[in-house]
Amino acid sequence: MKAIKVARAFIIDFITIVAVIYILLSLLTTENGTSLKEILGAGEGVLIIISAALLAGTEVGFRYIRYRHGKQELDLLSQKLNDITEGKKPGHILLEPNDPLYGISRTINRLENRQHDFTKDFTIQQRGYFSLIEYLTIGVMILDQDRKIYMSNHAMSDLMGREMNLQGQIYINEIRTYDLSRMIEAAFSSQEDQHSEIRLDLTGKVVDAHVVYVPVSKHRLLVMVLLYDITELKEIERMQLDFVSNVSHELKTPITAITGFSETLLQGAMEDKKALAEFLAIIHKESLKLTDLVEDILSLARIDANTELNLKEINLREYLTELLKTFKPQLEKKKIKVFLEITETAVVSMDQNKLRHVIDNLIQNAIKYNNFQGKVWVSGTLTETSWSISVRDNGYGISQDKQERIFERFYRIDTSRSRDNGGTGLGLSVVKEYVAAMNGEISLESQVGVGSKFTVKFPIELNAQEKIL
Repeated sequence: MKAIKVARAFIIDFITIVAVIYILLSLLTTENGTSLKEILGAGEGVLIIISAALLAGTEVGFRYIRYRHGKQELDLLSQKLNDITEGKKPGHILLEPNDPLYGISRTINRLENRQHDFTKDFTIQQRGYFSLIEYLTIGVMILDQDRKIYMSNHAMSDLMGREMNLQGQIYINEIRTYDLSRMIEAAFSSQEDQHSEIRLDLTGKVVDAHVVYVPVSKHRLLVMVLLYDITELKEIERMQLDFVSNVSHELKTPITAITGFSETLLQGAMEDKKALAEFLAIIHKESLKLTDLVEDILSLARIDANTELNLKEINLREYLTELLKTFKPQLEKKKIKVFLEITETAVVSMDQNKLRHVIDNLIQNAIKYNNFQGKVWVSGTLTETSWSISVRDNGYGISQDKQERIFERFYRIDTSRSRDNGGTGLGLSVVKEYVAAMNGEISLESQVGVGSKFTVKFPIELNAQEKIL
């Protein structure tokens, strides 16, 4: 095809040149009026043909060279446009300013620059969004219209208990929780958002699940799955309900006793002096239990309400000596001896009120759960970075399997014995809360039939703004 075009161009040029030469030979004459055509004579035709052939061949050759050069430039421009549409990064095409395609090449180069800037901005923006989603504390997973995973963050994998950032995978094969799969399918079919609280099968976590339908365009959509971990909130709610239930139960026991015996007295039992004295003693005992329970509940409330520490320097030996005096009636009643093992020079900076609640409860327990004529040791140690107080007794002791739960609210080791001794089940939980409020630690060493030792340890330097953890 190309050969035919070249031959056609050669013939046309050849005929045109022959005609032009023939006319010129006819018109050009010498000084005496003789034309060049006459001078050439018989060799005229051959000369015209050879000259025309050479000129026509030269013209066709130059034209073909220009054609080839122009075609190469057009091919380069076309290839560059294809590369741009495919997202590749071709180099700029540089042409001479006098080149016919110079204007087109500059336009394509500017188009490439704009496309490169747009792609760069889009990539930066996309990375920013992906990074933001990745570091969110809520689980995020995005599905495309084919129900395939487009992306998923680390929190989603943690909640689901397995890797979920599996791009291109059908979500139904990766999500192992029926309730969540059902919500996603409902969003796809109804094209409406879905919301529910569900429990994830693999990890057992409770999540507040939102499935959001996102219509991107007329023919494209996304579905976003958002999981908020509310396991801890649900546990707190359960603990609050348990606390209210336990408080109600603990309050009901002494109130029922007080109400019952007072009604009996009002109905005529006051005439019986023996019954009167017995019933009044029971009412008094139950009212003391009620007072202790209310005081313990108020102590827990005070810890939450007052988080700042009122620090003052105290001499530990003098402080503990004064505190032990308040237990003199109880110690004398059970004939318990107390040994104070702490130096007279031990001085620390501490919130006296909070520390008093801690020591009061520990000494009270050491007396309540001790044998008749038992012993209690109160000792203290001081180091460069911390100080501690230990309260040890030779009383009943606590078995190993029950020591882990001893600081739970309303937990009693021996319910009948605790009730007989007036225990509320809140004392040690109050101690733990106060110790935590002072940035301290509490530990227990105990053996059944040998006794128990509670140790509270605090840092030497405390911040007055220290908050409860």
